[in-house]
Amino acid sequence: IILFFLMTTQVVNAFFHVFSSFYFSDFSPGAITGVLLYLPINYLIFNAALNDGYLNNKKEISFIFILSAITFTLFEMIGPIIMLVVTLLSVAYYLVIDYGEYK
Repeated sequence: IILFFLMTTQVVNAFFHVFSSFYFSDFSPGAITGVLLYLPINYLIFNAALNDGYLNNKKEISFIFILSAITFTLFEMIGPIIMLVVTLLSVAYYLVIDYGEYK
């Protein structure tokens, strides 16, 4: 859940600001924060999660990235209710699917 939240709020946001800067040929302060802070820190976090076994392979990182991009897009289109829905679905996933694997 935390890795998904980080990917949604920081990594996808960083790509959004960098893309917007190039697309509109205009400066976006979020691009600097994203490139110099969010991407390196999240690289270290996801690398540690992969090494410690919280993530099984790089496919899971890609899957989280795709879900995060969809969530970020829906958040921009619909609003904050999306974050509530995603949080509830994440908890449901943990309790029903993921937690059941460790019993």
